[in-house]
Amino acid sequence: MRVGWVGKVILSVAGPLLVGTGIFGLVMLDAVRDLEEQRSHAALKAEVETLASIMADWNLGGDLDGDLASDGLAARASRLANDIGSRITIIVASGRVVADTAYADISAMENHGARPEVLEALERGEAVVRDRDSETLGRKLRYAAMPIGTSRDVVRVARDFDDVQAGLSRATGAFWILFGSLTVFCLLAAVIFARRVARPVDELTHAAQSVEAGRLDTRVYPSGEDELAALGHSFNRMTERLADSLHSAQSEAARLATLLEGMSEGVLAIDASERISFLNGQARHLLDIGSEPGLEGRHVFELVRDPRILSMAHRAAETRLPSEAEIVQEGPPRRILLLHARPVGAEGSDIILVISDLSRLRRLERMRSDFVSNVSHELRTPLASIAAAVETLEDEDARTDPETGARFVSMVKRNVRRLEALLNDILALSRLESRPETLRRVPIDFASLVRISGEELQDRARSAGLRLRIRGERHLTVNGDAQILRRIIDNLVVNAITYTPEGGEIDVQVQRNGSTAILRVEDTGIGIPMADLDRIFERFYRVDKARSRSAGGTGLGLAIVKHAVGLHDGSLEVESEVGKGSIFTVTLPLAQEGVRPDPVEVS
Repeated sequence: MRVGWVGKVILSVAGPLLVGTGIFGLVMLDAVRDLEEQRSHAALKAEVETLASIMADWNLGGDLDGDLASDGLAARASRLANDIGSRITIIVASGRVVADTAYADISAMENHGARPEVLEALERGEAVVRDRDSETLGRKLRYAAMPIGTSRDVVRVARDFDDVQAGLSRATGAFWILFGSLTVFCLLAAVIFARRVARPVDELTHAAQSVEAGRLDTRVYPSGEDELAALGHSFNRMTERLADSLHSAQSEAARLATLLEGMSEGVLAIDASERISFLNGQARHLLDIGSEPGLEGRHVFELVRDPRILSMAHRAAETRLPSEAEIVQEGPPRRILLLHARPVGAEGSDIILVISDLSRLRRLERMRSDFVSNVSHELRTPLASIAAAVETLEDEDARTDPETGARFVSMVKRNVRRLEALLNDILALSRLESRPETLRRVPIDFASLVRISGEELQDRARSAGLRLRIRGERHLTVNGDAQILRRIIDNLVVNAITYTPEGGEIDVQVQRNGSTAILRVEDTGIGIPMADLDRIFERFYRVDKARSRSAGGTGLGLAIVKHAVGLHDGSLEVESEVGKGSIFTVTLPLAQEGVRPDPVEVS
């Protein structure tokens, strides 16, 4: 870890003092412990000597095995124990305990004649001190024992070893408090001294670090007239000029960044080392780079995976000539991108890559071309039939033949109805796509609308040899346009009738699911191949073109359903299996509870 020069000053002042104090403290700590241990021994020894002297003066008659114990010996011992705060035990020459201030039932106590402190006291004829575990109390005690007068009776004093250690700990703690206070004092003195010496340089260092972090309003306030004060004034003037220059550069950069972010084209800047120096949001989107920050400075090949883009940028950097290319990314999603690569900079080693997304434009062009082609094709067939019928009717023989005339007139009527249906669907789809604001949203009983549609299409289903069943809840209110909602139902049911062979079944069910209304149209028809499921909602797209046209379909029914459901904030799903049938599910949000629906009047 790097230590600054202020820290070095502190260490140089406080270090030797702390080391010396520490050595002195370790030496003194042992001395304090020995002194406290000696004091504890001496105090306990003095207590037992005093007790032996007192008991010798009681004139007990030299025989404590008699009635003296019952005459109050235990009471006297207890009073003395309370005075000195220690346990007192009186042991007669036979080893029997006649008084113990810590154990009430002395008759149950075992013979103490063989206790080490008792034997040693009788042997030496003076007070002795020993530490050992008490067999009676089951914990470690410090004992002091001494004969009473000239007899072989012994008085013993005991103190809990934890109390002895507590005294030692108090002495040690007092020493550490003194040592800690001295250490803190030394450190404070060293810090104060170092700060007084280092304050001007430290202030200038912090100010420079603050400027380095981007806070250009930082200033120092030097005092005096020395070299450090002059350096401080120069620092302030430098930061002022730097702040002005940086503010101008930031304003210009912000304006440029705003312009680039607002562009509909993606902009990617690559420096001479093939690292990204700038990219806007549209470039992130078109190149699928992601929105995480901090991408500037990374190699372009880490983020751009398309080798055609990388090759184009590399070629522009090598040739120092602008280039243009159009590439197709299969996706998903599928995109058509137009790329412009242009060298920039003094040596032309940096590259600006501008990316335009042509996908929507090309899609609209294709849709317009397909729409014109499909409409032309759809109109051409009935018009050709009408023209052929009219041309036939112009012949006198056809006009005079009632059967021939009726057949061709019927042909004209059928194709006129087909043209009318096509134009109506085109107008409906145009209204849904271009004028959604004209949608009239009122509370509608969607369940009643489904039943009305089913009843009116029963004859058509029966004529096709199909069974049409309508079931579900009776009242479900949604907000929407009744005519467009009716068209959703009619188109789905008619589509099921068209693609279900004779003898099949169509089940139309409407029900509530939480806060939504569910319309489910299930048939046992020919089904839809998996490859066509994603395209059946396109305009004029037909899975079975021959069957659809023979049934009079326009190819716009499901496209109308998709747009109509979207305008009602709903969703449309389809499940199908070839040869088994299809299930179309429409989900619409229900109106608020308690809203009264308008009467259903749909022609």
